[in-house]
Amino acid sequence: MAKEDEKQEQKATDPALVALFAQAAGGMAAGVEEGFGKTFPYPVRPITGVAKELSVMAQLDIQRGRTPDRLAYGGHLLVNEKGVVARQPYDPEKDARRELFALKDDVQRASILSLLHSRGFYGDSKPSQGALTGVRFEYEDLNAMASLLYVANSKGSTWQPVVAQVAALPSVAVGGGGGSRVRVTSSEDLGVYLREESFRQLGRNLTRQELQQAILGIQNQQRQRAASSMDAPNVEVAAEQAVSGVDPARRSAMKLGRALELLFSGGR
Repeated sequence: MAKEDEKQEQKATDPALVALFAQAAGGMAAGVEEGFGKTFPYPVRPITGVAKELSVMAQLDIQRGRTPDRLAYGGHLLVNEKGVVARQPYDPEKDARRELFALKDDVQRASILSLLHSRGFYGDSKPSQGALTGVRFEYEDLNAMASLLYVANSKGSTWQPVVAQVAALPSVAVGGGGGSRVRVTSSEDLGVYLREESFRQLGRNLTRQELQQAILGIQNQQRQRAASSMDAPNVEVAAEQAVSGVDPARRSAMKLGRALELLFSGGR
């Protein structure tokens, strides 16, 4: 009976949501032997080479094809637009500002921020005037860029190639007259649900990185569903699915502990 309950609890309530968290989680594991990286394999990408400073780290995850010139990489490092294994995964909270300031071309920066806005990365906000000119980046600008960096991590890619994939999405953030705007659940509200679910499943609070990753993952799922004219899962289901992949070993231990408690209490 306990095994049946466990199987039922592990059953995916929303396959698309599970897939999203699996992918996003994998991109953040960064060489950790337990947890996301082991549970959800990194995407395998064709490569043309490896940056010299990363050659040792990348070696174990390089796959060779039938000919010496056909290589693929399946590890946590990020591949750039030239097919080179180029860098460690982003720390979206820290790197969002750094990557935006690195965009020196005002036209290019404004184009990218406008694209993120039109595809729902800004939610109900829009690029600040300071961001468009490169003078100052507000919270909404940093949050939109951080979301893009999380997506890039999940795909094992630097963010530049991901921009083309974002551009291929339908426009979902429409200002003014007709159309509908994408509305994502606020970070504050999601934090409440995720903390409650974390204590229920894991018996602990989420770390800051785990919490931020889960929040952005749910918000990105809501954007993607809106782009496809699909209803997003309710917040309770989204929080449950997000937390279920955070710490599988601890989650299993918690379930075992509850089962033992029921056994010794006579099922009361």
